Amino acid sequence: MQSGLIAKEDLPIIEAFKGDKLNLISPVTLRENLAYIFTLIGLTRLPDTIELEVIEDFIRSTYPFFTIQEMRIAFKMAVQGKFDCNIEHYEKFSPKYISGIMNAYKSKANQVRKNIPPPPEQPVKQLTEQEIVDFTKQDWINGKRQDFNRIFNADKVFKILLKQGKLTFTKDQILETINLVREDNLYRLNKMHPLDAKKFSQEIRSEDFIELQCKKLALVKYFENEKSN
Repeated sequence: MQSGLIAKEDLPIIEAFKGDKLNLISPVTLRENLAYIFTLIGLTRLPDTIELEVIEDFIRSTYPFFTIQEMRIAFKMAVQGKFDCNIEHYEKFSPKYISGIMNAYKSKANQVRKNIPPPPEQPVKQLTEQEIVDFTKQDWINGKRQDFNRIFNADKVFKILLKQGKLTFTKDQILETINLVREDNLYRLNKMHPLDAKKFSQEIRSEDFIELQCKKLALVKYFENEKSN
């Protein structure tokens, strides 16, 4: 049977992926699990102290990011005949013997990992209109507050505040804003490098560009007025 793309018999391997990494477990835990493996494979001549130290160092350094749970499963599956590897140890639990089984398991584990479906994407949180306004406002208030052109998401925020009736303009105020924008553009233009000035001079000929700048300046005035109240 399969669970999605995952075979039922592979579920323990997936669970083992979440276990305790071999380079992080304590010596006591490692030796307890080695004792289980020795019993599993029918090893009667147990490694002496020096051999055990070599075995432990080999396991930690060669398979640091495998888990101890994976190692247990690897030897269990090998004994069950599920791997194409030699399980005869000849009473010698050597690094070469360990590698034969762990490499066979690694091949299996890689196949299982490929079949794990990716986690579902988390739905993107939809901001409320007030959150959109507040984000832009805080971005300005907490910034250097020197250049109105850096106002973020101006067109959308302007429409929201206009709809809410929080932005109103007289004809004189509109003309004043346009004049201030044009004066600022001229000032900026005179300070620019010739190549940058050429590009900017083309941008400010666009009515849409000027309109967006006016919206940005209007928002700055609104935010600053709110901050002072």
